[in-house]
Amino acid sequence: MAADFEPGIRPGIGQPRLLFELQGDNLRFACVPVRCYDVAPDGQRFYVVQTPTPPPPPVVTHINLIQDSFEELKAKVPTGR
Repeated sequence: MAADFEPGIRPGIGQPRLLFELQGDNLRFACVPVRCYDVAPDGQRFYVVQTPTPPPPPVVTHINLIQDSFEELKAKVPTGR
């Protein structure tokens, strides 16, 4: 948002208005450990750090059950004892 400002003993502040919109419905701000935004040195642009929201993890549909894995391991990798 932005508003016009007139300095003085009684400063004048205008009506807030939309300055810009960020594009993307699935964006979140990455603010740690840095700020989410900054102003360019010339004061003409804003820099905004955005990262896409990661997709949800896939649904687990099956598992692999390995029985007697220690016996198989002992047979394949002798301990030398």
